[in-house]
Amino acid sequence: MLDGLTLRNRIFLFSSLLLLMAFLLMWIFVRPQYREAIINERTTIVSQLQEYSLKRSDQVIRNWLNSINYTAEEIAKAPEQTQSIVTRAINLTPGLMRITISEQSSTESVDIRRSLYDEVDFSGIKYNWYTSRLDPMINVSWSPDTLQNTHFFIAKRVIQIGNNIFQLDMFFDASQITMELINIPLGGNYVANIVSGTGDNIVPEQPFEFPAFLVGDASYSNQSTIEMNGSNWFVMTSRFQTTPFWHVIAVEDSFILQPVHDLIRYSIITGGVILFILFCFSWYVSIHVNKPVEQIITDVEYLSALNFDHQINPVSLPEFDLMQETLENIRLTLQRYQKINVERIILEESKNKYMMTYSEDLIGILDENQNFSFLNNNFQSFLNSLQLDPKVITLDEVLKHPAIQTTKLEQNIHYPDPYTIKINRAELSHSLKGEKTYFYDFQYVTIVDQEDNEQAALIILHDKTEDRLNDIKRNDMINIIVHELKNPISGVIGLSQILLENENIEPEEQQVLVNQIHLSGDRMNKLVNRFLEIQRLESGKSSAVFENVDLEKVVDHVQQITHPLLNEKKLKIDYKKAGRNFNVKGSNDLLFDAVQNLISNGIKYGDANRTIELQLTETDENIRFSVTDHGFGISQEDQKKIFDKFYRVRSKETAKEKGTGLGLAYVREIMHQHNGEIELESNKAIGSRFTLIIPKMNGEDLS
Repeated sequence: MLDGLTLRNRIFLFSSLLLLMAFLLMWIFVRPQYREAIINERTTIVSQLQEYSLKRSDQVIRNWLNSINYTAEEIAKAPEQTQSIVTRAINLTPGLMRITISEQSSTESVDIRRSLYDEVDFSGIKYNWYTSRLDPMINVSWSPDTLQNTHFFIAKRVIQIGNNIFQLDMFFDASQITMELINIPLGGNYVANIVSGTGDNIVPEQPFEFPAFLVGDASYSNQSTIEMNGSNWFVMTSRFQTTPFWHVIAVEDSFILQPVHDLIRYSIITGGVILFILFCFSWYVSIHVNKPVEQIITDVEYLSALNFDHQINPVSLPEFDLMQETLENIRLTLQRYQKINVERIILEESKNKYMMTYSEDLIGILDENQNFSFLNNNFQSFLNSLQLDPKVITLDEVLKHPAIQTTKLEQNIHYPDPYTIKINRAELSHSLKGEKTYFYDFQYVTIVDQEDNEQAALIILHDKTEDRLNDIKRNDMINIIVHELKNPISGVIGLSQILLENENIEPEEQQVLVNQIHLSGDRMNKLVNRFLEIQRLESGKSSAVFENVDLEKVVDHVQQITHPLLNEKKLKIDYKKAGRNFNVKGSNDLLFDAVQNLISNGIKYGDANRTIELQLTETDENIRFSVTDHGFGISQEDQKKIFDKFYRVRSKETAKEKGTGLGLAYVREIMHQHNGEIELESNKAIGSRFTLIIPKMNGEDLS
């Protein structure tokens, strides 16, 4: 995979992989440790701020609870001084807004307010009473009033004076400590609130309410993680020491994990910068490395062209000095060898290579690793047809290809010391979709050393496709000839046997049998002669004499001798001529046979009561003679084979007509002898039309 990459791309690739590996290691190992450390550090800071704010609030509330105990005890000791005790408590207790004293068995009560809070409406306060942690005799309520933007902390205690029971209520302004607990200076996205033991959130205007399961008997700074409003939050819960309330702070994980995200972002940016620097560095290195390499390659190309006079120049990089010196020494050595006629040796090797390259046989050479070190043009085309890459394919993979089949394997072994020569032979064939099958003689010659290792191998594939196809055609032809001769031979043998076995045959019957034997023999003779004449025409050994022939007279002669056949089938001939001079250079007998074959076929292959059209036409370059039979017609598939020897159209219309399948093949060869052509047109409208085309001015070329 790396073979196709340049040095620049390789440096950049390896650098990218190293950075990616470093980033993955940081993500897998460093990031979790750093994340845990950041969470511990930041949650510790939040917990410390929470504890600090909570201690201050607890101290204020402790003072308030002590003041209600002190006031209650003073009133219980000196009930007659209640007015002065209450007045002194209001004036000396910070945050105290109001004091009420009521007797449980009476509706009368004492209500004293600090003048600063005369405008405050205490009637809308909603009370939720909880027992104080400092003194179980004190009940407290932390009640917000959103209309007045005030938070009330109410403490109540029962006082017994004699036999009478009184209730002391003290109202404190808790707005400041509430704001201090809600607004902690964290500098990030957080939510804080005060939660009662029953899960009530004291400050209702916060973004969300904390669930009740967060509070309990936990000590300071109990930490948990919950999901609220689609985000993850780190929650720190701390309990008040004075009252049954909890202070809860939820910090969004994006704020807690901001340093982790910054680390990832800075790592990516740093990695990108490093990657860019490495890319620039690889670009710089590749330029300074490629330049001397290209210089060496340019100088070596002169060596490959057998030009040993061009010097291998020194390069700028000292790492290539040894290579340059070695190549220069090789050049000088080759230059000396060239002067002693080494060029002739190289030229001979080139000739051998060229002869193998352009040989019609498929030639390939394998090295000791079973890879192709040489392939000639035809072998490369062969592998390309199989969609195989010559650079990576091996011989075994070629032979195991689905389109390849090998048969008739054999092996010969020779032992020229110190090697062993193995000659493997086989027949190989391959078929591609939609194409014909190809046949080859396969020869595989290997050189094996004493350790039984193949050092090299020569592969030769000799194309035997045409020979194989000719064998198939020859066998088909023999089968057809035997089939055509079988009936007349059987007739001759059978009729002869009747004559031999019956001595008392009447002379008239004997004459009939002899006549039939003669007809069978004549049929065999015509078949053999027609076949031999075609063979002679194909081989160019015909003894026909070429002379000036009037094709019009030939056609007239054929009409005369075929007249009886026309009368038998009640046929007519429509003969048209266009032109004056119908003379050609050719064989009168062969042209007669060609015209007779076409007219006979026109008579034979069609129904009765037809008109056969004959057309003789003179053009500037040739004479055209056509026969239109208006008969059965020939299918497209049969038209492709109609001129093959022994081929006959198989249909129910033609089945009753006798023939050898040699007539049209004979006509085609006659036209070839006259440098002419035969054309076929067939459809339902005309039946079949055969046209002979004979050149007018070819007399000088024929002998």
